[in-house]
Amino acid sequence: MESMNQDEDPSWIRHLNNMTVFARQRRQHQERLAEIAKNHYYIRIGGNGFRLVSIHLDNPCGSVYIDNRPIGSTSKLDAVFDQAIVASHRVGPPGNGKREHRVQAHLIHRALTQPGELPALLDCTDLFDELLFVSDEFRLDDIRADIIALGRKGSRYFPVFIELKATRTLKRVIDQLEGITNRMATRPCAASDFFAAASGIVAGQIEMTPLRLIIWPTRGNGKESAAVSNARTKGFATVGFEEPLPGEFVFRLEC
Repeated sequence: MESMNQDEDPSWIRHLNNMTVFARQRRQHQERLAEIAKNHYYIRIGGNGFRLVSIHLDNPCGSVYIDNRPIGSTSKLDAVFDQAIVASHRVGPPGNGKREHRVQAHLIHRALTQPGELPALLDCTDLFDELLFVSDEFRLDDIRADIIALGRKGSRYFPVFIELKATRTLKRVIDQLEGITNRMATRPCAASDFFAAASGIVAGQIEMTPLRLIIWPTRGNGKESAAVSNARTKGFATVGFEEPLPGEFVFRLEC
């Protein structure tokens, strides 16, 4: 039974409820979000509001700047769209250039500029008929997920929790995905309200049994570990990626 007394709610549920409000506001501006994404900007939501971040591959998921100062969060969405008009990307050597952040920025850019293409891009049409991007760098206290999305297969909608890794190390990523799964399961109504607010899908249509997806470098010709095969039997899916040319990513669902 979910608590009805806000005074008794832990801080993370208040944080989630705040993000639900912000996600609903952002959802009303899909065309504007797509337009600023063409210039490699994205509006991230958090418990304190909205923040403009870079999805340029030279500064993936990093800060953007006005008058050489990094832009912080604000509760005013219109102010963030105004910032996107005058903001600039990082000048100088690439900043937040981790390999997994490059993949993250690439996926967000494609999700915003070419909605509907994520299942094919990730080679996951067997898993999803539709994959709606919801948020990135999603945090509830010490629990986090790199990307969260809403999947659809047939008439069934369900959360998709995604972790991105630069190496094929399994234990920590499993712990992270189990953590977000268990946290959401403690308050399924609040969780489904958030997904509904961010996606536009009615909360009652969303089944809170998630698919957990790990995106990491292709294994090449090496033998796959028994631990990875075992994880798949427990409902974890894995996708390998390659970057044959700078900024061009190829994804393959692993079996």
